[in-house]
Amino acid sequence: MKIQILTFLFSVLLSISASSQVLISKTGGSPHVNALLDIKDPVKGLILTKTNGIATFPLYNTSTEDLFDDLPSLEGALLYNKEDKQYYKYDGTVWIPALQLGGFYNPFETRTKASGAQNWTCVSILGINTCALSQLFGSNNRQTIPVSNATSRPQLLVNNLNALVGTDYIVIPAAGLYHVSGVVGFAGTSLLGFGQDVSYWVNLDVSYDNGASWSTLAFKETNQSGGIFLDLGQSGNKSASVSSTITLPANSRIRLAAAVSTSSLISTYSNSTNHTDTFINVQRIK
Repeated sequence: MKIQILTFLFSVLLSISASSQVLISKTGGSPHVNALLDIKDPVKGLILTKTNGIATFPLYNTSTEDLFDDLPSLEGALLYNKEDKQYYKYDGTVWIPALQLGGFYNPFETRTKASGAQNWTCVSILGINTCALSQLFGSNNRQTIPVSNATSRPQLLVNNLNALVGTDYIVIPAAGLYHVSGVVGFAGTSLLGFGQDVSYWVNLDVSYDNGASWSTLAFKETNQSGGIFLDLGQSGNKSASVSSTITLPANSRIRLAAAVSTSSLISTYSNSTNHTDTFINVQRIK
């Protein structure tokens, strides 16, 4: 084994001195003209340096605001973090996650498929619609949207913050500044809407006491022009979304709620359980 290692190192040194390029290949050939190091293998990958968490990253320093010392000469370095299952790159001042979105630090995004749909049935009596009437009492027929409580990583799109998921909420694991958004897809039918709009309401709610009480972070109303006689809708082609940027303490709960408002003679709607139509998106900024 020692002889093989020495032979490999010797061949590498020879290639460096001969062409200032290094080729490691099981298929032969020459290094790419623009590559300093060219690794070729049809069946095997490359494993780079791995670490168990940011506390073991190079230049980690808890006394600095961004937790890392500045070292411009290290810019471009790569490191794999086993804690959140992604690569980080060093930009000369801080280690940045590879899955960063829009400049957000430690992003988290999950599309958990709903475990069951909520249904709205609205009936008009003497021109007064039950869905519209409920708005007078502030309820707006709002219903909490269930989400899958699966925690297995293969069942989630991305879960870099290791957030916990309940039956209809997501738990924020650590205090920080977050951008939270939610989308609800709707499906349904309205009969004799007389050309009036159908309104879809979406709320983002937050609880700071483990679900004992909830308050609204943000809400959004999306209107769709209703048909005079029959309005047919397919899953996913009607949706409403809402978002908020807020500082949240650890263990805060976020949930998604929705409502429907229509003045049609009779209508029935439900939220889409398809994870591409209905989901919660939480991104940690810092």
